[in-house]
Amino acid sequence: MQNFRILLSSSIKPYSSLLFLNNKWMGFLLLAITFINPSVAISGILAVIFTIVFAEFIEFKEAYLAQGFYVYNSLLVGMGIGFIFMPSLMSVVLIAIGAALTFMFSFMLNRLFSAYRVPILSLPFSIATVFVYLASLKYPEFLSTSIDNAIHLDITLPLAVSSFLKSFGTIFFLPSNIAGGLMLLLTLFFSRIIFIMAVSGYYFGVLVHSYFIGSYIQALHDPYAFNYILVAIALCGVFLLPTLKNFFLALIGVAISVVLTDAISIFFHYYAIPVFTLPFNITVITFIFILSATYYKELNIDIKSTPEYSLSNYLAKIFRFGNIITQISLPFSGKWNVYQAFDDIWTHKNQFKYAYDFVKMKDGKTYKNNGLYASDYFAFGESILAPVSGYIVGARDDLVDNIIGEVDHINNWGNYIIIKSDAGFFVEISHVMQYSLKIKVGDYVQVGTIIAKCGNSGYSPEPHIHIQTQTIGMLGAFTTEFCFSEYIEKEELIFHNLPKKGSCVSAMISDRSISSRLHFILDDCFTYDVYENEILVDTVEFRVKMNDYSQFYLEDQDTNQLFFYNDHKQFYFYNYKGGESHLKWLFKLAPRIPFVRTEELFFKDYLPVYIVQSKLQTLLIEFLSSLNKNFYKQEFLYKFNGNSINSIFGEVHLEAASKALASIKYNTTHLRRKK
Repeated sequence: MQNFRILLSSSIKPYSSLLFLNNKWMGFLLLAITFINPSVAISGILAVIFTIVFAEFIEFKEAYLAQGFYVYNSLLVGMGIGFIFMPSLMSVVLIAIGAALTFMFSFMLNRLFSAYRVPILSLPFSIATVFVYLASLKYPEFLSTSIDNAIHLDITLPLAVSSFLKSFGTIFFLPSNIAGGLMLLLTLFFSRIIFIMAVSGYYFGVLVHSYFIGSYIQALHDPYAFNYILVAIALCGVFLLPTLKNFFLALIGVAISVVLTDAISIFFHYYAIPVFTLPFNITVITFIFILSATYYKELNIDIKSTPEYSLSNYLAKIFRFGNIITQISLPFSGKWNVYQAFDDIWTHKNQFKYAYDFVKMKDGKTYKNNGLYASDYFAFGESILAPVSGYIVGARDDLVDNIIGEVDHINNWGNYIIIKSDAGFFVEISHVMQYSLKIKVGDYVQVGTIIAKCGNSGYSPEPHIHIQTQTIGMLGAFTTEFCFSEYIEKEELIFHNLPKKGSCVSAMISDRSISSRLHFILDDCFTYDVYENEILVDTVEFRVKMNDYSQFYLEDQDTNQLFFYNDHKQFYFYNYKGGESHLKWLFKLAPRIPFVRTEELFFKDYLPVYIVQSKLQTLLIEFLSSLNKNFYKQEFLYKFNGNSINSIFGEVHLEAASKALASIKYNTTHLRRKK
């Protein structure tokens, strides 16, 4: 093993992974707790070692090994063997074989399941243990070493409490209320959500089980009740976001696992095979497969180290960047009015409800004179701009523009353009003016390019721009939900939203000079003099760096990191790692800088909770956000005039022909860029 850190991480990470967490310190502590039963602890360690050695022998990539889930299934197999059998040379050999087999199962199943975006969980362990235990029935000497580990180091507690703690400890093959209690306290420290789901899942499962079997006491003594705990945690906090809706979904999963546990235990009892985590695996894998296939909105597609962190990451994204994936620009410049919005009273209904119509108005009217001719309408002949970058896959412009008062019932869409965006979805623009196309099928267009003129062809009562998104490049396909990436309404720059019917909106006019001043490249270094009350006290440097995921960030001398992104419309910060620093304040002062040409606009932004609140407040807000997402909203108002951004936090200034921010001011602190 060339990298000792990867070796250590690969050895410790699986322990915390068994509780769906990713923390090396928790891994160390859980490893220490397993020594309550030395046989389980040593067997687990041997399984991890054998797995890593086997992976090295077959030249398995260390980056894959460091992910953890390729090892924790082998860890479970080792601990399982140590739980049933006393340590011996034969058990060590069986652990080595079982670890290698489980590792291969893990890799194979992950490749198969990843195509359907389904986790393998501990399914490789469940499969491998069936073979190991069935094989052990033919080894008389091995069976003679079997031991009873059912009760170890228990303390006197009420049955309802003790049974829960034992079930929690059983996840690590330690059915002891002391072991379970220690692990539960660790869980509470690292994740309140996992703690609550463990308690809720267990007692709800016991309640359902007692209803079926008619005995609450017997349900509390079920050795496989730990499956309820694992199902609840997985379905509300790990693979699904920890929300109130998913809490009840998790309880449904727990109820299903109760029936599965009883069914499998009856089937496995004939060969004396332990059920272990098979009910948990079947339940959760089935749920995730179904929810993933139906594009369930609260599926956790970016799993972090804790449920709290996953929820925080998700909410920070949807509040700042919208919760609708499909985002397009306005297909025009200047001021236009919304004539029809989603699910409107005229043509935007049913499968065609996700569409917008825009008209131009002056003095409350869409036309001049008496509006008898198409040319009387302010929208007629206005330029249509590409709302996305992509290829033209369909277009037509030979249909005549309707006389006002008449519509074309045969060619409903009239002249049209269909663009396949770089993101894969399609945009259809309809009712284009006759013979006004500036493009042809096969052309590639950049967002903002003039592609045609607004007309009155098709089923159109007056000249307007109709726009919709769809999943296929067919004329008149069913529409899909979208939002506009940005637009200006009443001097407010609004991001990732939809204007209401009747609203007057205009597109953002990009200013490339701002973009060029914020175009940072690797190893750029910006030096600032730091003044306190206008007295020079320090000098700091912000250097541009990039991590292994090609993410760019600014880093100071204390290795605080502020992650940023620069697209063709704005520069923004999206993540911060570190303590209190000037970089953290910079996130508050200028969370985004739009490349817009303006005298003055204001915009709202939603900062991540950890940026503006204390650690204790952050913990509380993250927990409350699982009950109501709006607890996470940290909304702040910013004013921007093209050269400076002002807010309650302070202000930052750009300088013409000078890269980066020229001035950063907050409280009594003032950073001035050195030339």
